[in-house]
Amino acid sequence: MLIEEVIAILGRRPNTDELKFIKSVMASKQIQYPYPALNSFITGNEQGSAKNGRLIIGLEGKNNIIRTKARMQCAAQGGAGQLKISFPNANFLVGDRINSEHRKPVPGDKLIYLKAAADAEATLLNVWNEVPLGAVTVVNPGGLGASILSLCAEQELGVDLTLTNKRQLGYYNSRNIPGFLFSVPTADFKKMNTWKSRCKNLGSFNVSNKITFGYRGNVIGTLPARLFHELHERRLTIIPQTTPKKEHSNANKYVKEPANFKLVLKKLVKAQQDLITLKFTPIRQRITPFTAINSSFVLAASDHPYIKPQEPRVGSMITIANAVRHLVCLGIRPVYMAGSFHGGDLTNDTDRWFLDELVSGSREAATAFQLRIVNGMITKNNSLHPIADVITAGVGTVRCTPGFNTPGDFVIMIGSLRGETGSSMYADIFHKIKQVGHPSTIDIVMECRLQEVILQGIAVGIIHSAVNVSRGGVAVAIANSLLLGTDGIGARIHLSRKMRKDELLFGETQGLVVITLCENDLIEFERICMTTGVPSTTIGRITDDGNYIFNELIDIPVKQLSK
Repeated sequence: MLIEEVIAILGRRPNTDELKFIKSVMASKQIQYPYPALNSFITGNEQGSAKNGRLIIGLEGKNNIIRTKARMQCAAQGGAGQLKISFPNANFLVGDRINSEHRKPVPGDKLIYLKAAADAEATLLNVWNEVPLGAVTVVNPGGLGASILSLCAEQELGVDLTLTNKRQLGYYNSRNIPGFLFSVPTADFKKMNTWKSRCKNLGSFNVSNKITFGYRGNVIGTLPARLFHELHERRLTIIPQTTPKKEHSNANKYVKEPANFKLVLKKLVKAQQDLITLKFTPIRQRITPFTAINSSFVLAASDHPYIKPQEPRVGSMITIANAVRHLVCLGIRPVYMAGSFHGGDLTNDTDRWFLDELVSGSREAATAFQLRIVNGMITKNNSLHPIADVITAGVGTVRCTPGFNTPGDFVIMIGSLRGETGSSMYADIFHKIKQVGHPSTIDIVMECRLQEVILQGIAVGIIHSAVNVSRGGVAVAIANSLLLGTDGIGARIHLSRKMRKDELLFGETQGLVVITLCENDLIEFERICMTTGVPSTTIGRITDDGNYIFNELIDIPVKQLSK
């Protein structure tokens, strides 16, 4: 840091104590936010918990840039995690907010630090039960400096810090003081007799939007909070604006179609279950492999990170849309989203570009689907990157499931089948090639329309079952619905398209859902689709003979699908 930069922003030369404090806080900010352009996703206004709601989500993972435990994040939001969702690279901890009284600090409130310990989360929640807390945040490994600055920016207030000795000026970037920061009214702080020994009074909020620090009753430094932001902005790691050179695409590479599609289907159904690395704890709250119920919310996770290194923005949008569709198929409108975005060497221009594209795609999708971003995490130095793990959540009662249950019901495909097999499970398992055929694409406008059609159809009781077409394509989606349905149920499917047979069966088209409904409701549902502008195709009926027939390509007893 050049003293000339400080003078240029401050308009004067800082005294010795102020300069020491500036260096300490800037070091804290650099530790906590080493890639500010990327961390804007994490530190946005919606970070933490859902406004005017009860949902809380904590995040943690290996090589997390902001290394905070999920349970600490949940405690800072006013509750404890109840449902853990584990991906290979990240853990999401979801729960209900117990303490909903998140008051806004006012000038004169005390700024309190609670040191992390084995029972720090429980202690914080107990304090919350006694006095109203405000501006609760986790002190991250960057130290107190960046955390205090963050509070000043969020609350549009300043802070008067009280020092017990001048050596503390250099402690604001210490990595050895994890815990929580929060505000308490002065009168209420005096009531905290039980917890005072666990808490430290750092100072108080002021209205000036400046940070002052005093020693032995004398103010020895006054600095505008904006100083630190402007200094940090001058040292931003630049994100390249140009796309890295694309590799040669083998999208039109010819591969021989399999002779036995029945065998392919069985292997893909089994492989889909074997490839599910997602875990819900406790397991009893799971609805489908990718959905679960928390006490007040229904959750859905992406079943695959559909991210190609050359198009990470599109892949991020597809991954979020996939998680949204899982939720919509249960009859739940998605409201909240949390995501973990995994990058590689973030000192590398290409890797920074990848991660920036991931984050940008997530913002675009969240805006299109009107999702509130509750929490986010960025990791680095991953062997597999770029990838993203996403969960979505909504409030309501599950009114629809994937299982086929009523013989005679029509089977309807909502959306346009394009049969993309690029990077599909079929291509990966049977051809050992990541790029056979064209990769998945997304029409974000049509995705939004699709959601409305499915939600409306379930709300009025027309749709009896709905399944998201994802890993394995249409053939596998229908097979899973049969396996989840009533014993003895079968299906007879006829679907004709001008494409290869393997693309028709196993292409992983995004924005595609298979539903069932009774014959009497068919005309009404077609009217809903036409009004919304979403294509629908009747492709078959549910039978009671226990057999799964798809064109002339597949004819297999449903019981054999799971063997």
